[in-house]
Amino acid sequence: MARGPIRHLLNLYSTKNNFSSVTNFLHSNRFLHHLHPFESRFYPSPHPQITNPMKFKPSYFTQFSDFYIFPYFNVHTICALSDNVKKEPTSNLTEKVESEPKLECGGDGFTESELGNEDTGSEHERLNFVQIPNRDPVEIYKDIRDAVKSEKQSRADWDTLTEIFRSFSKSGWASNQALAVYIGASFFPTAVHEFRKFFFKKCKTDLVKYLVSLGPGDGADKFLFPVFVEFCIEEFPDEIKRFRKMVDSADLTKPHTWFPFARAMKRKIIYHCGPTNSGKTYNALQRFMEAKKGVYCSPLRLLAMEVFDKVNTLGVYCSLLTGQEKKDFPFSNHVACTVEMVSTDELYDVAVIDEIQMMADSSRGYAWTRALLGLKADEIHLCGDPSVLNIVRKICSDTGDELVEQHYERFKPLVIEAKTLLGDLKNVRSGDCVVAFSRREIFEVKLAIEKYTNHRCCVIYGALPPETRRQQATLFNDQDNEFDVLVASDAVGMGLNLNIRRVVFYNLSKYNGDKMVPVPASQVKQIAGRAGRRGSLYPDGLTTTLHHDDLDYLIECLKKPFDDVKKVGLFPFFEQVELFG
Repeated sequence: MARGPIRHLLNLYSTKNNFSSVTNFLHSNRFLHHLHPFESRFYPSPHPQITNPMKFKPSYFTQFSDFYIFPYFNVHTICALSDNVKKEPTSNLTEKVESEPKLECGGDGFTESELGNEDTGSEHERLNFVQIPNRDPVEIYKDIRDAVKSEKQSRADWDTLTEIFRSFSKSGWASNQALAVYIGASFFPTAVHEFRKFFFKKCKTDLVKYLVSLGPGDGADKFLFPVFVEFCIEEFPDEIKRFRKMVDSADLTKPHTWFPFARAMKRKIIYHCGPTNSGKTYNALQRFMEAKKGVYCSPLRLLAMEVFDKVNTLGVYCSLLTGQEKKDFPFSNHVACTVEMVSTDELYDVAVIDEIQMMADSSRGYAWTRALLGLKADEIHLCGDPSVLNIVRKICSDTGDELVEQHYERFKPLVIEAKTLLGDLKNVRSGDCVVAFSRREIFEVKLAIEKYTNHRCCVIYGALPPETRRQQATLFNDQDNEFDVLVASDAVGMGLNLNIRRVVFYNLSKYNGDKMVPVPASQVKQIAGRAGRRGSLYPDGLTTTLHHDDLDYLIECLKKPFDDVKKVGLFPFFEQVELFG
């Protein structure tokens, strides 16, 4: 606009005091750069308000019309304005300005027929514009979807819409809200991109004007989101279904809904509840051997091997499955395994889960929970102390399984010897089991006993190879050799059947990976309870400590009732993890 008749027009106006108004009119971005009429409820009219217009002849404009086309102004309109001004006094022009015709923008200039109405939009469009915030998002989406094509919009409106959708795609609020309708964060930008294409292709003027009035930000995001949801539900059902399946699989708050085949069965759960040396595991194993097909879940490899040997000796074919060993017995329908190795795909008549209180263990507890929830067995026997009884009741209530409780007492009471070993390992006697909580202490005790006494020691701890542990346990139980003292770790507390007369605690603290802490009372009771065994040379169980300072804590632990466990271990099953692979 630097050269030509418009510049000449500005020169004519330059002598007037209101030159700034005319300049704003000619350089208005909204008016000079749009081919369609400007209409908005929120912005003042862009037309110039000339309070003292200069009088000029229409012939001035017509002399340029032969060589220059005015795309934004109609020559006859401006001439008409100047003629009207001549007829009115200057003092009354302000009152008349409201009745002056509005300039409308057209591709080839303004036409006189377009000047008769002050409002550029119809009353129906204005009514829709006002009602848009109160409309149902479903109806808005259907209107857009059913539209043949998008109505023409101004470049400024398109630019504003682009900014609005860019803001929407980057909105953390919208992305988080989309998760509620199973639109994942990784898919959200793609969905917004498709929604933007859909909107730009079929949007209507009243909707565009309303969004432009909101501008980029929270207001536009909250208005667009329900419409966006309707679009995604109709356009991306497969993606939503896939993400919903992943979310449901990752939900660990409803474990009773896992393992659908086990849930379809009417299982019977028998809880053998009692302390050590009460016969609870013996009764469960009897039912295991009577079944046509059964599985025994052990907390330790050594105990699984012990059951494997015992059952096969009694004439019931049984296989062995642990993390280190696998022995398939021909024609066997029974298997003794560690609890982590049990299969939830096989169908069994009877299953035995030993030491069920290990559900509360922070590192391995999930394996017991998985076995209880997932085993497909008509009859499941749980052996353990009362600490997890309430948890088992709740699980059975949620899964719909029948629960039968059988309570046991020790055959012979456990006696605490008031006289300790006074810190001297020379006071160790035949049939004693000295319990230490580190491998270094275990070998120090073994060497000291064999050096200062005539006793020979067997050693059992978790890291020993399976065959070595089995050999050591057999040597200690056999009365026809000189190995009459056992030095072991806390592994002896996990169901091992050993001929122990007295349990002696070398100390009652252990290293937990960070610092030395007292041994938990439940573990103390479990280990001490291994003393005394029905049918052995030592039916009466005794327990004491090496140092007198530890005796009070031992007494406190044995008198303390079992804690009621509130939480048990839980971990996604293999199929859940596979979905995210």
